[in-house]
Amino acid sequence: MATISTADLHPRFVKIKWSDGRMSSFHHVWLRDNCPQKRHPQTNHRVDETSAIPLDIEPTSATVVDGALQVLWSDDHQSTFGADWLAEHDYSSGIRREKPKPVLWDGTFTPHVPRMTYEQLYNDTQARIAWIRAFRDYGVAIMTEMPTAEGTVAKVGDELGRVRDTSWGRVFDVKSIAKANSVAYTSLPLVLHTDEGYRDPAPTVQLQHFLVSESTGGDATLVDGFKVAHDLREQAPEKFDVLCNTELYFHFADVDIVLENDGPIIELDPAGNIKAVRFSNHSCQPFLIDEDKMEAYYDAYSTFGAMREDPRYRIQIPMGAGEMYMVNNRRVMHGRTGFTSGGNRHLQSCYIELDELYGRLSILERAALATH
Repeated sequence: MATISTADLHPRFVKIKWSDGRMSSFHHVWLRDNCPQKRHPQTNHRVDETSAIPLDIEPTSATVVDGALQVLWSDDHQSTFGADWLAEHDYSSGIRREKPKPVLWDGTFTPHVPRMTYEQLYNDTQARIAWIRAFRDYGVAIMTEMPTAEGTVAKVGDELGRVRDTSWGRVFDVKSIAKANSVAYTSLPLVLHTDEGYRDPAPTVQLQHFLVSESTGGDATLVDGFKVAHDLREQAPEKFDVLCNTELYFHFADVDIVLENDGPIIELDPAGNIKAVRFSNHSCQPFLIDEDKMEAYYDAYSTFGAMREDPRYRIQIPMGAGEMYMVNNRRVMHGRTGFTSGGNRHLQSCYIELDELYGRLSILERAALATH
């Protein structure tokens, strides 16, 4: 690791020279805003309000003391920055927070879907870490050898994160019923979709646990929405842009609740990376967009819809009793093939959130690192 050789004070920034010859610049206001001595010792949160710092604040000096950058300010405050910390946060050299990148997959992915047993969840920390990491990369994972007792899916959900209680309850049953309020509660095929597009925010992780699976058919179907969106961007960028820049209205109504939300089919982050896919054709309401854009929107929407059902992208997995699949509901679309009504079929589902899941992964990784 390079060390700091010199520090020079400039009108708007401090320029440092590293021992390997590189140069870095840090703006005065940024240095004051990120002063280590202005952080709470336990939480590491700022104790000064950023908006209260004058934008033209200037140090009186900037020197290298014992290998660290020491900055003195006009109000007699002193900031000391370690060389390693500055190198890690050297935005002038292009340093940005590294985020795990999704690994895209298609219809050939079936044998590679991450798997873990129920017993490993509780007794094999390394297997658990690897399984959650793989879920983070691919957006889908399967758990096997689970008890078929009702409520097991919520137990697993609370072990991985925190079950989100919705109007469906903490756990909801998926069976064929006579007076269904959703296609999910019939024996009909269920086209690929993301769940709860009408909620704000929509749940980010869905767990589907098979308690009884005696009917013929009913295979789980799964598609990487990021892969479909990526390929659409490559093949028809104008259609991709239309789906990113047009909001649709999603709606659900039952006896005791009405849920509604607006959003695009494809959501991007500020850097233009695909951040989320929302595709729920059954709950999407009539398109209300400009007259001269309507036909182009139908073209883009239909293209995406056809791609997500194409066998090139879809994997199909028979799920037996005691098995569960988990999907990133902001990425992976799920559905099922049709099934016969002669055999019993009973699933229980629940929702958890990505932040809780990944937060617990970080704790597991930290503990595993500490033991080595």
